[in-house]
Amino acid sequence: MDNNWQNKTIVVVDDIEINYYLIKKQLRKTNAKTIWLKDGQEAVDYVTNNNTVDLILMDIRMPNLNGLDATKLIKEINPNIPIIIQTAYVVGKEYDSIVESGCNDYFFKPIVVKELYEKIEKQFLIKDQE
Repeated sequence: MDNNWQNKTIVVVDDIEINYYLIKKQLRKTNAKTIWLKDGQEAVDYVTNNNTVDLILMDIRMPNLNGLDATKLIKEINPNIPIIIQTAYVVGKEYDSIVESGCNDYFFKPIVVKELYEKIEKQFLIKDQE
């Protein structure tokens, strides 16, 4: 994996600004374009307006529209956008809700850069084969 994603746009949906900057820093070496959206509704609106999105990293707990509901809505609009759920909070039934959301993958915070790269690369490879 060379992780050169200069032609890719990764949308990071997280209501906490420092979380976005952490992911942006971790992805810096990939040359991917990153866009920060602060809640699930912004993500749904962004996709609805046909903006370029190659992958979404979606937090769960956010104001206005949580990440699980946003994932379901985005998958109805465009099922081909890979969505990776990112969360620090998974307890019991919430894990089932992640799977039921229609997301393509998930990982738990704190973020391990190697795992982040592997999960993103996997989704890009799948998408490129379609």
